[in-house]
Amino acid sequence: MVVVLVRPPGPLDQPDPARQRDGLLLEGPLVPSTVTGVEFGRSPVVLLFDREPPDRQELASWLGEVPRRAEVQLILPEPPAALVDPGLVEVVVDPDGRLADAVALPAPVDGGPGIGYAVVDSRRQVRYSTLDPAYLVNAFEVTTILKWVP
Repeated sequence: MVVVLVRPPGPLDQPDPARQRDGLLLEGPLVPSTVTGVEFGRSPVVLLFDREPPDRQELASWLGEVPRRAEVQLILPEPPAALVDPGLVEVVVDPDGRLADAVALPAPVDGGPGIGYAVVDSRRQVRYSTLDPAYLVNAFEVTTILKWVP
């Protein structure tokens, strides 16, 4: 006998589990050269989507694992209550969700702003876009993706 248990999506998860990706997008959307002040096309860009600034030490540890050739931006839906160390990561406030739309970040089950990340290559093509509330413990995923994108 085989028993399979599948938990239903949580409030921050992708509503349709079939849309969760486990590989690079070969033909992802092409983003404009600038969206909400973020410039694309010079080097790979990693967009971290969150609802509030993450823990400083956890973010610093995550950033320490990501290759320096990538630009990392923290995308928040509203200005943070506490200042985020500008030497750590650039914060972009995107109340209209234009960046999430540009990289096709899905909306989570709860309907709020997505928590996850997207990787856009130096040609402005989206190579990966996913909801991942635990992105700070999954730096290896971004590091692996960046090995394969220009």
